Amino acid sequence: MLKSESKTMVSILSLSTVTGITTVITGIIPQLKETFPKVPTTMIELLVTIANFSALITLLLNPLLTKKFNLKRIVILGLVTSVLAGIVPIFTTSFVLIMISRIILGLGVGLFSPHAISLIAHSYHGKLRARLLGYQTGLSALGNAVLLGLASLLVTVSWHNVFWLYGLLIVVAILVKQFVPEPVVDESDQNVVKSVQLPRRQWLLIILAFITYLLIWGVQLKLPSYFEGRQFGNPQVLNLTLAAMNIGGFLAGISFGHLYQKLHRYTLTLGYAGAALSILILWTTTNPIVAVSAAVFFNFIYSYTGPYLIFTSNAGLEENQVNTLSSYLTVATIISAFFAPIVWNLIGQIGPQSLTDNVLLWIMSILSVLAIMTVFINIRKRKTI
Repeated sequence: MLKSESKTMVSILSLSTVTGITTVITGIIPQLKETFPKVPTTMIELLVTIANFSALITLLLNPLLTKKFNLKRIVILGLVTSVLAGIVPIFTTSFVLIMISRIILGLGVGLFSPHAISLIAHSYHGKLRARLLGYQTGLSALGNAVLLGLASLLVTVSWHNVFWLYGLLIVVAILVKQFVPEPVVDESDQNVVKSVQLPRRQWLLIILAFITYLLIWGVQLKLPSYFEGRQFGNPQVLNLTLAAMNIGGFLAGISFGHLYQKLHRYTLTLGYAGAALSILILWTTTNPIVAVSAAVFFNFIYSYTGPYLIFTSNAGLEENQVNTLSSYLTVATIISAFFAPIVWNLIGQIGPQSLTDNVLLWIMSILSVLAIMTVFINIRKRKTI
């Protein structure tokens, strides 16, 4: 492979390492609560998830924008916008300004994040494309792990310093500008896709995907407060735990194909049941090492559910239906991130313990119900075959 081609490949794959950069501040939720004691917990947690919601705007506009201004230019604009908005909280303690910066950050992320995949699809073909798409998934998880690991170092000085991590996006922007050519897109790919009807089964899977991601957001948002309340470690330990959780997700991703060949429909059951068990351990333990292990195992075992839902929901669909389904699944996961703080802070008020403990109890209960439901559905399907 030519040296220039290697640089292009590395530059394209570098986008995958920063697609989850909005969540890099998850570990500083306790520090933000201390800084803004009069701000409701829901609003504090929205600082993490609001960027995902505002990204939906530019995600939906992306086809029109890339057609008018070219894909490469839109990617660079998104990265630069995210840098400028992302570092704003370094220089202010105004909650309103920080919230506005997070909304603008999401707009930038929505411009570049979908092209971590589309640049691979447009630039490569055959087995190489398939291999790079596999790398893309792994690099996304590893990128999050590295960013959260760096956050664990920066937070020891000040929570403001964590926002310097958004400056790394300028490096990716330079790589894209220097080494990624404007991809050649077929005219047929740029045509507006007409509305396509999806079968009832796919709509049920979309709803299940929404619930599935809502549950994992509940754990990720409440884990910082839970660790603080149980005194399981300082902010550095929490950020390292979140980083290790992403490594667990990466391992699940690369082993999904093999596991699915063994368990088939019961892969989803394993994901829900294993996650419920890990939350039970996390909820009952007083040992920090056990708590960290349970959190990492949760993200590992639960990460089997997402690929399963995506894989099975595409079964039996025509090409135009697959594109429509992918769009709806993306919207469902993004909306779940936005509603997670609102939903869990309301539900958490119902229960015998603190809000955070109640949320984990509710999540464990829902996961258990989903696991039982999938068992009965699988048994019923086996009888009809």
